[in-house]
Amino acid sequence: MRRPATNIPEKTPLEDRAPTSLKEELQANPARRSLIAFLSVVGLLLLIFTGFSVYSLPQVLASTGKGPNGQKILHATDADTPDQPPLTAPGEVNAPPLHLTNDAAIIYESQNGIYKIPVTGGKPQSLLTPGYVYSTSIKPVLTASGLLLYSGDGLWVTTLATDTPVQVAKLAAGQIITSMVLSDDSTLVAWSTEPLNGKGNTNLYLTSLAPATFAQTTLIYQQPANQCPCFRVFSFLEEPGVAAHSFLLLSDDRGDHDAVRSGLWILDLRELPADDPQQLLSEDAQQGPLLLMPHQPVLLYAPAEGVAPEPTDQSVPADLVNLNHATGLTIALLHGDLPTLTQNHTILPAQHELSNIAEYHWIATPLFSPDGHTLVYLEFSSDAQAPFDRHYAVYSVQVKMLHGKLQVGQPQLIATSLANFVTLGAWMNNNIITFYSSNALYAMDVQTGAMTIITKTAAYARIIDVVQGQI
Repeated sequence: MRRPATNIPEKTPLEDRAPTSLKEELQANPARRSLIAFLSVVGLLLLIFTGFSVYSLPQVLASTGKGPNGQKILHATDADTPDQPPLTAPGEVNAPPLHLTNDAAIIYESQNGIYKIPVTGGKPQSLLTPGYVYSTSIKPVLTASGLLLYSGDGLWVTTLATDTPVQVAKLAAGQIITSMVLSDDSTLVAWSTEPLNGKGNTNLYLTSLAPATFAQTTLIYQQPANQCPCFRVFSFLEEPGVAAHSFLLLSDDRGDHDAVRSGLWILDLRELPADDPQQLLSEDAQQGPLLLMPHQPVLLYAPAEGVAPEPTDQSVPADLVNLNHATGLTIALLHGDLPTLTQNHTILPAQHELSNIAEYHWIATPLFSPDGHTLVYLEFSSDAQAPFDRHYAVYSVQVKMLHGKLQVGQPQLIATSLANFVTLGAWMNNNIITFYSSNALYAMDVQTGAMTIITKTAAYARIIDVVQGQI
């Protein structure tokens, strides 16, 4: 509340203008003097109350959520409340409700474990995951047969239906797992390790998840840990007409074990032990792989990368605040006997050395739909001044492979956000995608903008996948 002034002058203007006769009358009539004093106090109180009411009007309107004409007022604090969906379709004040049926469940992780919850909400179930270690650089993976593959003090799988964990590969003492990817047919996992103290070797392994050779592990490549690049696995490369598991794509973690991918190399697995990887993208040019299209040799990559300013208000989780983000998007086809990048299409031009940090547009958590036809990604900007809050929007791009030719559409705005932090999660089907924001998990239909909250969380939660069918 604004406090009234206390430095009132000893002589008022009224006293300056008052005739001598009035002063004499007041001195001669104490009752009238008391009445005028009383009315003056009342007038002063009314003035203070009126000032306070005018001053407080914006706060009153904000607390009711209504403007002078009854329209809803949107604030960033509203978006940070899980009861208010944090994404808004263009032209919509509130997203229409999304109705889900109880035939699927969300699998998600936090720093203290992995959980399962029906998409219609309820109480999360903590999964039995011995040896689990949370890592921003290694996301657990769900296999086609319903096994959850995760890492920690080795590689583990647990059956979701029975909650039965099994260790499929052990980790040597003093080593840390730095990456892990699953083949499209869910029969093979590639993973990498490095020594914690930097003394030793960087190792790349293949471990079989096929029933006949379950948990069989093979060392496929090795190099000194102090030799750059520090390889980690990015993805298996599946190409029509080529035998499965023929190639493995690698990136460089620059020796920091964090969720940073720069550069791209291809490792030929047709003869083991494998020869040295061949480079496809230069990390010196700040290029890095982002995503492969499902069941197609189509790569989404960053032609340039950078680190967005760190928000000083803790609006972004501490373990995600300094990640590299793409400042442009390119999509290309991997083709050939030893595949190389062809048919490059620019979705967003690369941004280099801009004069104002607020001019940058960073890309986060891109995802292809299960059929590969829709690419959805987050684009955010950052304020140039503290607290460097981030501002998000969701875009989609239509992508098709037609007779060996890559066809790429223009980005289309799906939704904007007033929340300071958003991450995309996993697709429920070709239209509905899940996401996290402000300590809650949501689902959104990218065609209609319809949205619903799934569950509130105590802290940041990373969505792993969606399990279809009864749970």
